[in-house]
Amino acid sequence: MQTAQLWAISPLDGRYHDALGDFGQRVGEAALIQRRLEVEIRWILWLDEKLPGALFSRLEPRDRASLEQRTLRVDPESLIRIKTLESEIRHDVKAIELFLRESTAQEAYGPRLAPYWHFACTSEDINNLAHALVWRTSQEEFLLPALASIRDWLGQEARNSARTAMLSRTHGQPASPTTMGKELANFAYRLGGAHQSLERFRFSGKFNGAVGNYNAHVIALPDVDWIALSRDFISSFGLDFNPLTTQIEPHDRLAEWLDLVSRTNLILLGLSRDLWGYIAMDYFQQRAVTGEVGSSTMPHKINPIWFENAEGNLGLANAILRHLAEKLPISRFQRDLSDSTAQRNVGAGIGHTLLSWRMIREGLSRITVDRETLQRDLDRHPEVLGEAIQTLLRRIGRADAYEQIKNLTRGRKLDPDTLTAWIRESALPPEIGEQIENLNPSAYIGLAAELAEKLDDFLEQPNRPD
Repeated sequence: MQTAQLWAISPLDGRYHDALGDFGQRVGEAALIQRRLEVEIRWILWLDEKLPGALFSRLEPRDRASLEQRTLRVDPESLIRIKTLESEIRHDVKAIELFLRESTAQEAYGPRLAPYWHFACTSEDINNLAHALVWRTSQEEFLLPALASIRDWLGQEARNSARTAMLSRTHGQPASPTTMGKELANFAYRLGGAHQSLERFRFSGKFNGAVGNYNAHVIALPDVDWIALSRDFISSFGLDFNPLTTQIEPHDRLAEWLDLVSRTNLILLGLSRDLWGYIAMDYFQQRAVTGEVGSSTMPHKINPIWFENAEGNLGLANAILRHLAEKLPISRFQRDLSDSTAQRNVGAGIGHTLLSWRMIREGLSRITVDRETLQRDLDRHPEVLGEAIQTLLRRIGRADAYEQIKNLTRGRKLDPDTLTAWIRESALPPEIGEQIENLNPSAYIGLAAELAEKLDDFLEQPNRPD
């Protein structure tokens, strides 16, 4: 643990710093500054390549290589200098421009490029691309792997427990049997859809000046196809081009991504609560880890803290993500600044999301299915065969089938002797009576096992619902 963690306001940078690993380094303030530098430098390289000699004489290959090297990493001293400039002028992107002019002044190309840093740009041209690149990093390097790990664990356990019968519960009450594998497969399939949607998602960007009309571009070089130049520049980052904006990219695509993440969080919230309940019913046993403490006063306790922690952080994450998804697409006239401070908290929402996903994955690694408990619970509730019995009676034309079985089972425990006596009194065809008498809750699972075993096939189906 680092001493700085003790002074952190957010638990993401304090208590949970180690759980998030290098997430902060890859998507935090330093990462955003590096991306801003990258966009500024790549824009001047783009002008050099696409408009040779129109603004400044062509850069030598070694000069281009030197500039490209600057996009790869920002050293701590440069970060501090940029933040110092920002504190002096009170503008984060202008600080980048001044730093680039200052830091390249002694290079051979420095004086030549000095007038052209941030040429025909507004700060939001730089910022919207830089933010999109940071968010994409958070998704590709952190969210997608974490989500895939949960999905894969559930898929593997679904296959292992595909035929492990389990009492289901609707409204919290015993209902027709299922299998543990089928119930885990339900979540694996939903998370597979969420993963697929996130994986397909593309961020968008704009690069069209102060109010989205290329005003400065056209006044400087009226014969350039600035729309095509802007589109191709944005595409070079792997981003989609937004052709019609005000000063800011309107954040519609960002809001869509935030909604995708928050919807995934809701799936995982349901998973966490269900697993918590199954642990409480002893359907899962938790692994005891030597040295860990579950309670300050009750030595026997092993609490489902990983799923409880996930539940808390999922709620926090969605509070942030849902607010941002509603807030960011709205801006007064051609732009107000309220989106700027708000979107600085996207990282917090994604950070709480990632933390919860990693907590769930850790919790999964500590539980195993207790098949004996599952079987005992099924054996205690033979009344769940009521659906099977009344359906067999309907098949042979008994119009009062539902009412008969309701009177026999509702609010009662159905024991074998009672069932045998009812079969004799009901004058059923021998083959139907025998079929009912041989019913067993553990075997009355429909196609649950087959559905669980086909999970991989279902996940691979094209055009599946998200």
